[in-house]
Amino acid sequence: GSDFEKVERIGKLAADLSQLIAGAEQALVGRAALLCKADLSTEMVGEFPELQGIMGRYYAAADGEKAEVAAAVAEHYSPQGPNDTCPTAPVSVAVALADKIDTLAGFFGINEKPTGSKDPYALRRAALGIIRLIIENDLRIPLIDIFDKADFAYAKTSHAPEVSLQSGGLLSFFAERLKVHLRKKGVRHDHIDAVFALDGEDDLVRLLARVEALGRFLDSDDGAN
Repeated sequence: GSDFEKVERIGKLAADLSQLIAGAEQALVGRAALLCKADLSTEMVGEFPELQGIMGRYYAAADGEKAEVAAAVAEHYSPQGPNDTCPTAPVSVAVALADKIDTLAGFFGINEKPTGSKDPYALRRAALGIIRLIIENDLRIPLIDIFDKADFAYAKTSHAPEVSLQSGGLLSFFAERLKVHLRKKGVRHDHIDAVFALDGEDDLVRLLARVEALGRFLDSDDGAN
């Protein structure tokens, strides 16, 4: 579909997420979601694609939009890698999460998943961005519920292909990304497997707390026994 249809989906998802993010005022989140892709239609971004979001901030500020909205337009693509700064402003976090989750839900819905080393649509990077946004901002987000809402937004699109997102499969994809993210911090991947196997855990903050608790227990005498 069009960029406008995408921002409509992002707006609905960001509104749901704003209820789970302290300080994310729904009106500002909705406005930022509506404007976040507008600069893609400009000749400036057409000539210099790396300015997407950056130009959006300038345009939004010049049009008198609130600072939180302009910042969210600029920051909603972040984080774009392990060394990129992660947004912390509530409005920016809500729109950034919605944008990335919408992308993943769409591609997984048509079974266009990364294979081996091939990831032409940077879906692994999007998943890592979601993980960082959630963990670094200490957000309690039920991912399966949010995935289902993202899937529903696609299903309501009249021209969309038959979308059948398996939220469990997308959660497994996140588990793999989380292992990679935590391995660099010395966390054992089998501890993560154990916690995921417990009950399909989809709250990343609680999952990490359980992984840490499991690690502490296994390091004790009782755990070794």
